[in-house]
Amino acid sequence: MQERNEQMAERLRNAEQARDLLVDLERRLKHEDSPELERPLTQLDRLAGSLPEADSLRWFIESAAGSARAREARKAGTDVSRSRSAVEGEISTLRGTLERGVS
Repeated sequence: MQERNEQMAERLRNAEQARDLLVDLERRLKHEDSPELERPLTQLDRLAGSLPEADSLRWFIESAAGSARAREARKAGTDVSRSRSAVEGEISTLRGTLERGVS
């Protein structure tokens, strides 16, 4: 059970990092005077690459990064927002599970 909790805690840290990077990317997309997207995109790529291919967090990250790279700012902002929201849902679920001590 301890190992399972440690894995969930690591997943929570990854999800929180993804959320923070997606918030930054979303903010940059909303402010057209902030065209610098490469830093958060590179960090998102690095995080996604550290996750298993079938991981839902990886899918959300790659989906958001792909939209941002397409440079359709309005659509990209919406897609990044959706991914951020999904990651926030994952964070909430993980926190609840860890707080209850359920594995």
